[in-house]
Amino acid sequence: MWTSVGRISVRDELAQLILPPLQGLPGVVAVWGLRHGPDDTVLEYRWTGVPLEGPHRELARAIASGRTPEGLSDLGFSEVVRDRFDLAGEAAGSILVAVDESADVPVIRACLGQVIEVTREAIRLLGQRRAEQAQQTRDALLAEASLQMDQVLDTTQTMQRVPRMAVPAIAEGCLVFVTEEGRPVLRSSVHVDMRRLSALLGDPAVVAHLDHLVSRAVLGGTAPPADTTLLSTRSVDLQPLRARGEIVGALVFLFDRDASAIPPTSFLRDLASRAALAIDNGTRYERRRRDVVTMQQHLLPTRLPAVDGLELAASYLVGDRILEVGGDFYDVVSGADGSVAALVGDVCGRGVDAAALTGMARHTLAALLQEGATPVRAMTRLNARLRLDGSWRFVTAGVARLRLTGHGVEVDWVSAGHPAPMVLRRVSGPERGTGGGAPLGVLAEPRIGESRLLLAPGDTLILFTDGLTESRDAHGVMFEDRALGETLDRLRDRPLNELVQELSTAAAAFGGSGTDDIAVLAIRAGRES
Repeated sequence: MWTSVGRISVRDELAQLILPPLQGLPGVVAVWGLRHGPDDTVLEYRWTGVPLEGPHRELARAIASGRTPEGLSDLGFSEVVRDRFDLAGEAAGSILVAVDESADVPVIRACLGQVIEVTREAIRLLGQRRAEQAQQTRDALLAEASLQMDQVLDTTQTMQRVPRMAVPAIAEGCLVFVTEEGRPVLRSSVHVDMRRLSALLGDPAVVAHLDHLVSRAVLGGTAPPADTTLLSTRSVDLQPLRARGEIVGALVFLFDRDASAIPPTSFLRDLASRAALAIDNGTRYERRRRDVVTMQQHLLPTRLPAVDGLELAASYLVGDRILEVGGDFYDVVSGADGSVAALVGDVCGRGVDAAALTGMARHTLAALLQEGATPVRAMTRLNARLRLDGSWRFVTAGVARLRLTGHGVEVDWVSAGHPAPMVLRRVSGPERGTGGGAPLGVLAEPRIGESRLLLAPGDTLILFTDGLTESRDAHGVMFEDRALGETLDRLRDRPLNELVQELSTAAAAFGGSGTDDIAVLAIRAGRES
């Protein structure tokens, strides 16, 4: 038996190992095995010889409790030898060996003692293996939870993923509360029976009770015991969500399972800790992103001017690659001679220094153009300023100077290393303009490219930064090569505001999470009446 102990994988196999050898001893009439519950009730019956059924079960319970009932001789028993084992954390057990007058009772008692030792060791090993398997399962769940939560920085998605990972593997229900303006707010909840959960959360008494429990936990006090009857569940575990020294909310686990199947508090605390960090990271990311968007907006014109004969629209989409202010800019100014200058540019790099240079570059170009300087002169002055400041950052810039004529709009395009514009013809496909030049701030004497094009009534000139054309898919293919022309064709007849917004969105979706900032400025020539 000792050699077989290590091969037992479930408790039922144990009965098959220990009962038959006892039954085979001389004088043994029956062998009965009982498995006891915490209150000494009998959970299971196993036997060889005389079946342990019907009234025999009451007889076995009496013998196991130490009583010697009458009627043993009627079953052919002269004596019943019994022994019991108890093991911490495991159900206790009794083995009863019924013998007749021919049995050598001392030998049987000794054999039973050995069987009890074998049984105790087998159950200890089974419990150990079960605990190891449970720990491996919990470790795998924690690893998967961390992986799933770390994949997104969107707080809403994170709070939806947490309860879905917990149910049903960990608990029958899970509720996520997040602290907002000093009080907990239920942001996500999942249950194996969603109709039951909906009914609970529709009950004002349940809502008030949960709010009281979570509020006490969030405020750092000791949460009172949960009213399991009110919550229609067997057990409740509340874990505060602590991240970076602050409590940002709480997880409430609802259990309908046996107490033995509920994960340890340490595991639930670990899961809550990882969820709290993921939620806090998402919150900080969103806050930082809002700050970046707000700062970026201050680097752009609050609104575009109204120009007779032209329709203007612009879009700026902040990329997700890193949370720093980008260097893209655009503007439209009217010159003293009645011309209109549309400018677009991109400062190398991101961050505070790039933002400061972005503001300087945009305002310098806009002010000079508004005062009547030619685009070439304005770029030359900006190049001199960049060289004087000694900044290592360079600036690409493009200026489209527009003049309305009787046949449409003449456009003089002046470029300092900036992507050439696109022209979306009213009656034909999109066309690419001519770029040229070198970025400003690199050469002592700037190299500037110049070209001219004509917009017929209804044609649209589209200026943009390289975030639009150079958005790359997972295979490294650029938006310009794969989808720019097709997208412009699709948007040809859209209102101008829709065109710039959807063009930016299409490029960002094409590039995924690696998309850079995208600035788009569109100018449509008025149609003939």
